[in-house]
Amino acid sequence: MEMQEIIRQAESNIRQAVEDYGAHTYQMDVLEDISDEFIERLAKDSSYAKQGLRELFSKSPVWHPELDALIINGTRTHDPDYRRVDNLAHRILSSAKLAARDDKERMDLIMDAIAFFSEPDDEYTQEAGIEAIKKLAPKAYQTGKKRSRIFKSLCVALGVADETKGSEFQHLYAQFADELSSRKLGFKLFVSINPAHFLTMSNPKNDRRGACLTSCHSLNSTEYEYNCGCTGYARDEVSFLVFTVADPEDRETLNNRKTTRQVFAYKPGNGVLLQSRMYNTEGGVYGAAEDSGLYRDLIQREISMLEEQPNLWKVYGSIGDKGADYVYRGQGFGGYPDWIYDNFDGRVCIRFDHLEDAEPLEVGTYGLCVKCGDEISTKMYCDDCEEDSYVAYCDDCEGGVEDEDDLYEVYDSDGHRRYVCQRCLERSYTCCDHCDEYHADSVMESINGRDVCPDCLREHYSVCDDCDEYCLNDEMYRVIDQYGSEVRVCEDCRDDHYETCEDCGELVHEDLMYDAISADGKEVRICEGCKDSRYETCDHCGELVHEDLMCDAINADGEDVRVCKSCYEEYDYAQYEIADEDEVEAEMKEAVW
Repeated sequence: MEMQEIIRQAESNIRQAVEDYGAHTYQMDVLEDISDEFIERLAKDSSYAKQGLRELFSKSPVWHPELDALIINGTRTHDPDYRRVDNLAHRILSSAKLAARDDKERMDLIMDAIAFFSEPDDEYTQEAGIEAIKKLAPKAYQTGKKRSRIFKSLCVALGVADETKGSEFQHLYAQFADELSSRKLGFKLFVSINPAHFLTMSNPKNDRRGACLTSCHSLNSTEYEYNCGCTGYARDEVSFLVFTVADPEDRETLNNRKTTRQVFAYKPGNGVLLQSRMYNTEGGVYGAAEDSGLYRDLIQREISMLEEQPNLWKVYGSIGDKGADYVYRGQGFGGYPDWIYDNFDGRVCIRFDHLEDAEPLEVGTYGLCVKCGDEISTKMYCDDCEEDSYVAYCDDCEGGVEDEDDLYEVYDSDGHRRYVCQRCLERSYTCCDHCDEYHADSVMESINGRDVCPDCLREHYSVCDDCDEYCLNDEMYRVIDQYGSEVRVCEDCRDDHYETCEDCGELVHEDLMYDAISADGKEVRICEGCKDSRYETCDHCGELVHEDLMCDAINADGEDVRVCKSCYEEYDYAQYEIADEDEVEAEMKEAVW
């Protein structure tokens, strides 16, 4: 395909991507600013810059010229062909077999060892193979060790492992290891140099279908300074995008519904491969190590096959390791260089044929202003277009917005009204659950799961006199504390330390509550105030009894006493030493309930 045709196709892809990107979001300001100048320059610059990668990738049988991408799926990776594994093993160990031609026992061990790798489903063959490997190479076999590595150790022990760069052993062993570890994919993996895919590498913010792999590279967002990274990656010579989508059969989802995505970088013939952070629908690299390792393996295989080199790579971390010396940020690149952060799990891979002469990768370059198409290092607009686009500015970061509705009314720590952008809003302010207004994080209180501003705190909350915690006024209770003072407490303190007096109905501290007998003869709990005013202690049984159930009486010693009704009715009058029965009868009549 001629370059002019490639450029025209890139322009068409970009226009379609912008249309698809805005199909499900209301956040359209940036998309509406995208100009012909921007599209035409991006298409031209990217097409020329990626020509080296295009020439390499187009050798692949899964190259899709209209998409400017490889589509790797089950047709490219498959279940191991064990006949090929067997054939490769025999070729690799041919010299060892030749040396054992007069030693039948050793020849049988070598044949059993080969069968271990080529007949994995035969239990007898596996047991015999393990025993043979242990005899031929005592340190080679370990439970759980990858079979390709067991075979490599066996080759070393048998003296056939030629580690010379470009040797036939390296070439054959790489094929053996690839075939042994290959597997069928249940998805399509897109490996793209298409500028449209770089432009839409992260899905739209405020997608009506819900969040799905959005980031600081989302095209319709201006809240981050990294947005120009999309075009910065698209315009360099080495970056390519590796991603999956929600529905590979729906072309639109390639532009607005990616489900995993990584930026890789490779300079054809150089043997150095960068794998940056894995982004997925869960928000990032965490829990994505398995997918990330699989993608790296697939890309390594593809590149090695296309460059006709053994698929043997040394893998390093992208920071704090040898790998950091092989990747650096290109001049003017303003995108997010996620490979420089340890917790993002970046990897630098160096193929064995370039361990000594590999050159560092320069990743990223200047981006483009979406309005005029001029080069920029940060954000979506150049300074001139940014000033033309903005109608108001954030009071916190002083960044501009294109619509006053993009500013939010908030109150700072001194209670002064301010207007801030969404980024500052999310970073420094919290919405009060009572008045629905935003206030500075530093003055907000969290009370029982509610975020409360100072004004609402004063209006709607009080401090519990028991636990000293804030509580809604409507959820406070008037009680009598252990000192007899009237106070207000929260529901938890009420339930933990207070009881309702069954005489006066007041909530009273448990230390001032007593067991008693009420006027209708029931067992009740009463407070100290009621005890002192309406209850007496029976001189016979010692119970606290309501005054209406108490009466005067004379005990066995002839003393005047106050007893409850129950005890009074049980008196044995014969025990009293009273001479005159008429006098006793008269005194008994004086006792009233």
